Amino acid sequence: MNITIQGTNLELTPELRAFVEEKLQDTLPAFGKMNLDPVRFAIELERTSNHHRKDEMLYRAEANVSVPGRLIRVEETSPDLQQAIVKMKETLFREVRTWREKQIDRKRQGAREAKALFNNREEE
Repeated sequence: MNITIQGTNLELTPELRAFVEEKLQDTLPAFGKMNLDPVRFAIELERTSNHHRKDEMLYRAEANVSVPGRLIRVEETSPDLQQAIVKMKETLFREVRTWREKQIDRKRQGAREAKALFNNREEE
């Protein structure tokens, strides 16, 4: 598993980096027993203005996760950086779990088709 964390318009402190890595560890159960070697996490944290309104700063947390056959992209914004990271983690967990369930369903569908084909040949 390869993790890249980038900060835009904010200082990326070791504490912030550790917080992001801790939250990413919470998403690992969504991958199940999958080999995580080809999985790449690209995380971007950004401080941005809310369309240039005075004293309104927003934080954006974006995650791009490269899994075999797909790129999963999640983006969340919040007035608090840690809250944006937690929201991103929750959305990422749901997206990864959905992707993994589709992978499992495809394997099962292939097995069902093979079984049906095998049973049809035996009947003939």
